[in-house]
Amino acid sequence: MTRIRKQPLSKRHDRAGFDCGVAELNTFIQKTARRQDERHLVRTTVLVDTDQPERILAFYSTAPCEIAPPPGVTAWKNYPHPVPFLRVARLATHRSVQGQGFGELALLSAIDDAATISRTFTAIGGLVVDAKDQQAAAFYEKYEFIRIEENGLQLFLPIQDCISLMDA
Repeated sequence: MTRIRKQPLSKRHDRAGFDCGVAELNTFIQKTARRQDERHLVRTTVLVDTDQPERILAFYSTAPCEIAPPPGVTAWKNYPHPVPFLRVARLATHRSVQGQGFGELALLSAIDDAATISRTFTAIGGLVVDAKDQQAAAFYEKYEFIRIEENGLQLFLPIQDCISLMDA
């Protein structure tokens, strides 16, 4: 039985062995993620098997951001400033485990991070993602993410939904 653990990316993780099938994401985890993490620009979290903790099964990177108040959200109607959010900058699963729910686990972990930040540190509007294409946008919509613009690729999950999902 595989037991999965969430960990901050560190030197002990086998970044060179990660392959999700997308060159840009592979290059990010292999060459850029730790450096950006050390500079406090992006926080990368990995999912690993407890029996092979150096092997990255999936990862996601988050960063703080601000976006204009999304239309249709009554709480932000007429709010004159950008709303702080947590952005999922990247999310990928290793080829060997694609289709086994690791993308969902990584996304749920990012949602949990947003809920924790809101409860513990500072108020945020929720979690925002920039989907790479319509197929990726459909993945996020399965988890109740809302498109900011019709057919657009930027989606968000309000913080109340992040918290509700984690409390369920």
